[in-house]
Amino acid sequence: MPSRLLALPYDIRYLIYKELFPREEQIYLHAYEKTLRTISPAGTIAANVLLVCRQLHVEAGGFLYNGYLFNLVGTKNDCLANYKPFLRTLRKYARDEVNINAFSNGDHSTTICLSLQAGDARMGILNRRRRGEPKTLQELQVEQVPAHWVIRVIAVVTVLIALLSYAAVRIAVTRVRLPRKGLSPQSTLKVDNESPGAQRESEALL
Repeated sequence: MPSRLLALPYDIRYLIYKELFPREEQIYLHAYEKTLRTISPAGTIAANVLLVCRQLHVEAGGFLYNGYLFNLVGTKNDCLANYKPFLRTLRKYARDEVNINAFSNGDHSTTICLSLQAGDARMGILNRRRRGEPKTLQELQVEQVPAHWVIRVIAVVTVLIALLSYAAVRIAVTRVRLPRKGLSPQSTLKVDNESPGAQRESEALL
């Protein structure tokens, strides 16, 4: 089957690649904690053709990675953690310099978009973009929320609050018990004698 496909003129193979891959000029990839997943009506990209043989891998990979604007969307942490492996793959197939454009939804937002493309043929799409504030990667890295540190800080604060609450309860209990421990036998006898029960016993003895 690969030999039959490769036997076709490149123009015909080019048309086949256009049918295999999305017809839009942009491909959206959602960044998760450790991976990227395609966002498209079809759900996935027909990347299995890249596994058929070496020649198709090079040819179809060149078509795919040079023909689209790739938009990585997700949280700042996930996008910044996953874009470098994808960038290395894109550079492997790119016939021109790879351009990266970053967009933020504001300093207080946790989501961003990283747009990557080989060359600048689709810069017009980015220039027409009306969503997001253009940023540099350095600015986004400064804004990046260190999730693991936030979790650690919350855990430490929770433990400290629990310890302080426990200490406050212990101090309150100690303050209540201290006067009772400080009473002398005479004062205890006096208190007992002043009680109604003690008065009745004294009257009975008389």
